[in-house]
Amino acid sequence: MKLFLTMALLPFLIQCSQMIWREASLPEEVSPGSDPKHNLVLSVSYEEKDPWNPLNGTTDKRAYKTKIKLVETQGKLTKEIKEWDLPSWALSDGAFYHSQSSTLFVLYGKDDEYGTLNQTLSIFPTNGGAFSYPASPENRIIFQMAPSPNGKLVALITANQKEYGEYAEFELNLIQLPTKEINTFPISFWTALPMYGMRWSEDGSSLYLRTPDRVLKWSGGDVNETKTFPDCFSIPTNFGRWAYESAEVVDPGQIRLGKKLPSPKLISDIEKIRLCR
Repeated sequence: MKLFLTMALLPFLIQCSQMIWREASLPEEVSPGSDPKHNLVLSVSYEEKDPWNPLNGTTDKRAYKTKIKLVETQGKLTKEIKEWDLPSWALSDGAFYHSQSSTLFVLYGKDDEYGTLNQTLSIFPTNGGAFSYPASPENRIIFQMAPSPNGKLVALITANQKEYGEYAEFELNLIQLPTKEINTFPISFWTALPMYGMRWSEDGSSLYLRTPDRVLKWSGGDVNETKTFPDCFSIPTNFGRWAYESAEVVDPGQIRLGKKLPSPKLISDIEKIRLCR
């Protein structure tokens, strides 16, 4: 009798589990600041439930939120300095903290489209006056973002999304801080492959941009082709998640950073550009 009752209730119990949203979270991620004693710890939470169709193989998710903590490490002691709450998901490779200017740069998602290019850049200076790009809802997407090593600029590769997977009007945008002035330079084409990308010089005075057939350089004026460029573009700037071999939270709440990756070498042969992470 008990077995019969259980079998009779099983479809109902499965349907209930498919209807109930439950809280969930992703593992904490770390993005090192420009001063290695300052680090960002990102915690992404969301709601999930089992799908109606079990063949989907995953849960349905919604209501993403991200908490970003700025922590300071002194010896073996770690203390929280500041905290930001974002209304969607953010990933550690899209979050940067510049210690000298006390500024947070972060890409965070729109809606519940986890991991897509549908993102907004928000900048939080220490003296207030946070602002975002795009400033208003539009069809412009951000392929890549990287703040300069001196914290005075942030570079964006953007495009207009025509249809899903189709893009046009590629641009390099440079946002000046603290004026928020944006300088825009059209580029003929962009592809989000590991060997392509942008790379700041170590002092932040120049930005290199690898396109499919040439390398461009900005040094305060126009963007022009250059014959000398870094040998690696898969790390865009000298701080943040990819500037280190590893970055993680270890018990009890301590930050452990791996070896910082070396500065790129300048070369003249585009075929010798390599992956550096």
